[in-house]
Amino acid sequence: MPNSNELRHIENRPVPADCRANSRLEVWEANGKRFFVLAQKGRFADLCYDHGRLLARELEDGVFPEILSTIAHDVDASRDLKTRLADRILGSFFNRLSNDVLRATSDEFRRGVEALERGYFAGLDDALFDGTAVAHACVAIDTGNVATGFDHIRTFRSGSKLYSRWRDYAVSARLWYRWGRSYGPDAESAVQEESALNDWLEGARGTSGLRRAGMGCTGFWAAPGMTTDGLGLHARNFDGAFFAWNRYPVLSLIDETPTNPAWQRYAAVGTAGLIYPGGISGMNEAGLAVSLHQMSTVNFTVGDGSGDFDLAPYVQQRILREARNLDEAVDIARARKHFAAWTILVSHAPSGQALRIELSGSEDGKGDDVQRVDASPPANRMIQTNHFLADALKERHDFFKDAHFTKTVGKWAETRARFATAEAKLSEAIGQQALATEHALALLADHADSALNGERRSFGRTICKAYSLMSSIARAHPDRTPGKDELWFTLGESLPGPHSTLVGFKIDWSGLSAEAAGLHKAETVPPEFLAAMQAYIEAFAIYERPQRPDKGYFRRRPTGQEMQGIRQAALDKLDHAVTTAEGTGVQEPVFRYIRARLAHEAALAQPEIDRDSRLDAAARDWTTLRTWAESGAVAMTDWERALIYILSAATEAAREERAQLSAGDLLDQGRTLLEKVASDDFEPNALHQDIKAWRKVVAAIDSEAAHAELPEIDFVTVE
Repeated sequence: MPNSNELRHIENRPVPADCRANSRLEVWEANGKRFFVLAQKGRFADLCYDHGRLLARELEDGVFPEILSTIAHDVDASRDLKTRLADRILGSFFNRLSNDVLRATSDEFRRGVEALERGYFAGLDDALFDGTAVAHACVAIDTGNVATGFDHIRTFRSGSKLYSRWRDYAVSARLWYRWGRSYGPDAESAVQEESALNDWLEGARGTSGLRRAGMGCTGFWAAPGMTTDGLGLHARNFDGAFFAWNRYPVLSLIDETPTNPAWQRYAAVGTAGLIYPGGISGMNEAGLAVSLHQMSTVNFTVGDGSGDFDLAPYVQQRILREARNLDEAVDIARARKHFAAWTILVSHAPSGQALRIELSGSEDGKGDDVQRVDASPPANRMIQTNHFLADALKERHDFFKDAHFTKTVGKWAETRARFATAEAKLSEAIGQQALATEHALALLADHADSALNGERRSFGRTICKAYSLMSSIARAHPDRTPGKDELWFTLGESLPGPHSTLVGFKIDWSGLSAEAAGLHKAETVPPEFLAAMQAYIEAFAIYERPQRPDKGYFRRRPTGQEMQGIRQAALDKLDHAVTTAEGTGVQEPVFRYIRARLAHEAALAQPEIDRDSRLDAAARDWTTLRTWAESGAVAMTDWERALIYILSAATEAAREERAQLSAGDLLDQGRTLLEKVASDDFEPNALHQDIKAWRKVVAAIDSEAAHAELPEIDFVTVE
């Protein structure tokens, strides 16, 4: 097993007298990175209070600012800050959405949110956030999912009855809710306000949709008999573009039996400020392990204020707290109502079985919002990514006339590619009798693309993604032998998370304590390849999570001038990614593709500055990518080729009289490839909406040439 010499306990932090539970906060260190082990016994609200009290500074300096910055970015609908309309448009929508979701949850959860707020305020004399901000951050994981579903409807079906209902929701929110950020007084007239609201609601050109932190997550399970040491193995990557997540990792050991002696003690991994530590990954003393995976949906609701709903991660935490077997886990999920689409992968080491609990909102009242999906042969293993497998919840929706409501073809393809890669490699490891903790981490750090017959890629359709933050591996003993359960997780001292230090602990349930089990690091790629990936991630973070000169996150959408500086900083990092990769003979199309997209965007954003040189740079990247595609030097899918030709045409059209190639010829080739994907991968009556969206892009380039608007850049799946 890995060496534990570098994993050490540093100190126990003092517990203030006003703490309400029996809490112990330990500080640990591995390879220079500090993290926490938080052991707690008591009622849920008291645990939340102590969490906020003991980790107040870390909460404020950790992932909360990034979550709230993301909401603020979405809230700031206008690209011209002089209009001051954000507070009354998207701000009021998000304020109402967050309030409605929180109001629909259980009394226990709402008391926990209030307690976390009070603990946070008690822990700091100069708290940065108010109670509303803390509450919004606590429910953001499900409100973001709901908002994404709404935005998908707004984008693709703005004339439907379902859209009309949500439009009315947004309009009425404007009348009653304000966001409360520190903008100056609004100076615009009601007519201008109404026009801007309609522009956003109707998806008019030049207005921005919601840019949510897209989640991925790949998980897998193998029964105890399939591993080298006889322990069950439940592994997962947590993929979510919150890059501050790993600033303060926390291993939580929780005992809520003072509320109910029949409940289970559980262990989970998360970050400072996470009100539901068991809602990401964890295990309990009955041998259950869980992981949460986000789905795409247009079936969602904000609840009805009844208190009968709960956030999906809190439902998962309740499974850890209360379930002793798989049937009880399903019963717990079915006992609550749900806001949006998720899957909870649940494994049970004593029985050697696992299942998926697939959830979705049920505003339409069909009653199919919770589906149980048991393992199919071979039943001793299971894979999970981000698409439904239950017939009732598969990507079918009569409203869309579409079998696929993932937002892009790229996302539709990559969740299936990750599934296929994990399925093949897990079976291979089991067949070779090689499956253990180290091998599981290697699989989570894998960069094979099954859509390209296993070719290595940095990001895109790979298990390890540009926003893979944390890997966790739960090892449960089937006989429930004391001291044999282990929980492993990566510290994220560098990104991507699966390539950072994996620390392991043996869990003592009776003593509610953790003993160091070891360290490990995945070595699945050469150092130079990893360095290039890290430069790409830095570009991604700069662009998607922009920071002010003082390193604080923007709480609004950056101005045009600020955004150009952000683009240039991201381009500099992409230059480094390209030169590092290609300097060692790695031809990585992702790096050049995103660099060309960003250079094109920068050229048109402020055309009076460096327009020609930026467009020339984009054209050079498109030329290289087309050469790779045509020669077969780099493996590519038809979808990738289609976008390369379409976007090459957009750049040549923007170069106008300086163009060196015919934009029309490039566009024709891109259109042909686009239609090939449509016919090869989709049924005529079930065409992916993104195919239709790119047809509109082609038409815009054809008719508007230099002024054609392109989709937002997608660093995650590369469209």
